[in-house]
Amino acid sequence: MAEKVPRLVAHVDVRKFKLDPMDGFLLTRINGRLGLKDLARETGLPDFSVQRALEKLEKLGVVEQIDPDAPPPDAPPPPPARDRLQLPEFASIGLEPKYDPKELEEECDLAPEQRKRVLDLYYRLDDLDHYTLLGLNREADKKTVKRSYFELAALMHPDRYFKKQLGSFKPKMEALFGRITEAHDTLVDASRRQEYDGYLDEVATTRGMEAMLERALEESRKAANGAPAEAPAGTIPPVSSRVSTPVPQGPSAAELQARRAALAKRLLGGQSLRPPQGSAPPVEASPHRYSNPNDAMDALKRRYEDRIENATQAQARKYVQAAEDAYSKKDIVSAASSFHIATKFAPDDTALAMRYQEVKNEADQLLCASYMKQAQYEERSQHWPEAARSWQKVAKIKVTDARAHDRAAHCLLHADGDLHVAAEHAKQAVACDPGTVGHHVTLAEVYFKAGKMASARKTAETGLQLDPKNAALLGVQKKAGKG
Repeated sequence: MAEKVPRLVAHVDVRKFKLDPMDGFLLTRINGRLGLKDLARETGLPDFSVQRALEKLEKLGVVEQIDPDAPPPDAPPPPPARDRLQLPEFASIGLEPKYDPKELEEECDLAPEQRKRVLDLYYRLDDLDHYTLLGLNREADKKTVKRSYFELAALMHPDRYFKKQLGSFKPKMEALFGRITEAHDTLVDASRRQEYDGYLDEVATTRGMEAMLERALEESRKAANGAPAEAPAGTIPPVSSRVSTPVPQGPSAAELQARRAALAKRLLGGQSLRPPQGSAPPVEASPHRYSNPNDAMDALKRRYEDRIENATQAQARKYVQAAEDAYSKKDIVSAASSFHIATKFAPDDTALAMRYQEVKNEADQLLCASYMKQAQYEERSQHWPEAARSWQKVAKIKVTDARAHDRAAHCLLHADGDLHVAAEHAKQAVACDPGTVGHHVTLAEVYFKAGKMASARKTAETGLQLDPKNAALLGVQKKAGKG
């Protein structure tokens, strides 16, 4: 019998359950065909995290394990020919609409079902990759891509509704048609598709890393509040075999052993990581030895506190061991996550805190490199909101990187994003690297778009001292007026 695979249980509203981001991300990839290992590769999450999330979802009744070779359930009646395209069905996995339901009531000549389809797709464009938008899997061939494109384009092309009253749905359909065309043009071109697939791999990797770090934050909060944290898995596989960023070389086995031993001594007050075999349990003091009840109560309280302390140290040891095991396998993000939790169980251990910071810095560099690749691809594709978010993530990690701040501001400007945030990034870019005229251009353009003419003129004047003939700065200076 083939290994069972998870499948979403039909007609279950997941909105009534408390799911974390990792669970929600995993739900979007469960299709009744992918097993645990396949889901781990697809999401970029480690096997143990996928398994734990699947167990949780199965207990909640959201997913069920099925035999992939079993005959499929009875299919529902086929839809009309024009509706046979497999568009993303957001309601089937319990996702809340991202639009105001009142938009469905707008007076126009679109059928109610078509209105819902347009709004569902339009308000989730930022969440849909090209494959999902066209209702395809990543193995779809060129012929299948074209067929899906023509079916969906026919549904969304505004010209199909010539002389019809479309109201606010017309610009939405035009935007959808543009993205559908972009998806088609990318997926039928071999080189562009290869580049896009690499971009998707980077996105999956960073989402897996982010989900793991968020889970670690939750575990550390539990530890800080005295709640029992989940024990780390015995083996922690790499976050993703697709990470193309060179991973820093780890220490030798001898160095790892020395580090573990040093941490263990600090955690255990000089004892070794593993207790000696056959050691006798501590002898409980008899309550009859105390002359009064208060002394007995004090002794019981001390023994209780000692047990709590020992349990806390044991938890710290578990996470330190898991962290070093992950680090030895070059799974830097898992290692950083486990070290983070360990520090909450041993908050006064300076050596442990230093080791955590060392590994966290490596994990940040991996994340940063992946965010940067995503940002560059998104900027080349003129997906300005996505590019702005990616550059902001880079800037958050590399706070003194002038280029990251400048690109974040530039993309926010093109995305019609928050100009206050854009100005903060642009000012930081100028502060970090005042000698690059391009940073002054970005800041001046942000000020001008925000209507701050005096600030735009002043910034342009400062930049023109570096490059008196800079056309962009001269243009801002002219448009902003002489004050």
